[in-house]
Amino acid sequence: MFSKKQEFIEFTLHEKILKFGSFTLKSGRKSPYFFNTGLCNNGKLLNELSSYYADYISENSLDFDFIFGPAYKGITLCSSICHSLYKNYSINKPFAFNRKEEKKHGDMGKFVGCPITGISLIVDDVISSGSSVVESIEMITESKAACSDVLVAFDRMEVGENKVAAKEITEKFTIKVHSLISLNDISNFIKSNSEYKEHIQAMDKYILEHGAN
Repeated sequence: MFSKKQEFIEFTLHEKILKFGSFTLKSGRKSPYFFNTGLCNNGKLLNELSSYYADYISENSLDFDFIFGPAYKGITLCSSICHSLYKNYSINKPFAFNRKEEKKHGDMGKFVGCPITGISLIVDDVISSGSSVVESIEMITESKAACSDVLVAFDRMEVGENKVAAKEITEKFTIKVHSLISLNDISNFIKSNSEYKEHIQAMDKYILEHGAN
């Protein structure tokens, strides 16, 4: 659980990280909402975003040796979350991220940052099909390290192969997937706020059609 769910939703709405309307996703699917943490592209917003992650980690006592962020959005996330953990809670953890293409000279390899050893916490912006998370888990385990938990800002609650992606990952890898908020949290929020009542029908339809339950 996360005590700051509503506060985080209000933050995403205020900064237009979360928007309602009609959007075409990369897959071509039409969506009544859009969520983009890439808009946290200055010091203030990145600090606020990473502080919510740090709050969740502290509140839920997540235990790990290092934080891993998959390229590209995970790069700024893993580093800024480590900074917020230290600044806000005096928790000092190293971080690492992967390169999209393995470097063959200088500081060679597919990873940048701390050694990939011990237990990792994978952080990312969202989970949709779960493919990015699975790739990260496989990269980490290939390096003889392990993963205990995954933490994302937003769980889209969309189906992976047969069921909601977060559940599939938990069942397949015995790794818990955490989120600051989920699609259900957003749905509950707009239903309790008359300001957003015009979006309720479209959100309910989207959730029903895409198995996000």
